[in-house]
Amino acid sequence: MTKQETQIMKGVAILLMIFLHLFNQTRNVELCESFIYIGNMPFVYWLSAATSPVSFFLILSGYGMHFIHVKWKVKDTHKWNRIAKLYLHWWVILALFTIPSFVYNGNYYTNCSSVINNYTAFNTSWYAEGWFLFPFVCLSLLFPLLFKLTDKFRVGWVLPVSFLVGTCTSFIVSRYGAQYLYNNLWLYNPFLIVHLAPSFIFGAMLQRTGFIHKVQKKCNSKWLWLALGGTVIIMCLTRTAAWGPLYATTFIVLFLSAPRWLWIDKVLAHLGNHSMNMWLIHAWFCYYIFHDLMYSLRYPLVIFVTLVVVSLLCSYFVNAVCSFITIIYHRKCQNTK
Repeated sequence: MTKQETQIMKGVAILLMIFLHLFNQTRNVELCESFIYIGNMPFVYWLSAATSPVSFFLILSGYGMHFIHVKWKVKDTHKWNRIAKLYLHWWVILALFTIPSFVYNGNYYTNCSSVINNYTAFNTSWYAEGWFLFPFVCLSLLFPLLFKLTDKFRVGWVLPVSFLVGTCTSFIVSRYGAQYLYNNLWLYNPFLIVHLAPSFIFGAMLQRTGFIHKVQKKCNSKWLWLALGGTVIIMCLTRTAAWGPLYATTFIVLFLSAPRWLWIDKVLAHLGNHSMNMWLIHAWFCYYIFHDLMYSLRYPLVIFVTLVVVSLLCSYFVNAVCSFITIIYHRKCQNTK
């Protein structure tokens, strides 16, 4: 998987993320005017089950970090820069969306521990959709140890064990609910790291085996789109998160191996470059601030496209602010030398 292909799949993943958060709740889809129904529920509700965006992002991250692991056997010299950049964007987005609200009606910033928890992402109570951030940072720091462990075993052992771990943790979530674990964050976050690790490892094994490149060399047929459609249908029917890593892996392999129009790749790659920002932005509009306005657009396609465009435009602004802060920081560092 090339860097361009990684960005393309990140673009797919963020579209899946936005679609999931728009249409996976019955109270929201009931506000929409849909043309296609399956039973009593709109088609978009059923289709939201075939998203699993967290698994996509983790597989792509695991793929990239295993490449770094292979390239930099001794030390990854850029991991702290990557984490600092991620947190900078998170802090800017939090400031942009919470400070105006605090000034206007007094929400947020009224409790010191809450401020610390949210800005470290240890507990993203202000923006629940950012729950992924802290365990992802931990995986980003732990990946050299994790991959040293997996490198000792054959892929044929690593993948089934990882899938079993993911299935067990998914069962715990479905049986007891995330809220049960959430009441104890010192248990919740380690659990999330274990729960997310299988997708991360699946991505690493894709890089280790070069499986995507092998499939691309042997298969480049339009029939792969039919296979991809069948995979999506199976996921919609089963509606279980336990299949997340396997489903996302299959989707990535089929999508990158199937023939595509060049302009689609360009659009997806552009979205992929903004995917993390869009993840941390979009729910402010569809859940927290402009929920009623967003769903007043009525039609699912119009709502979806609008939220994608608004999130992308906000991402441009966030990048500009982060670039300005980075320039100021570097200038100050140079002046102190």
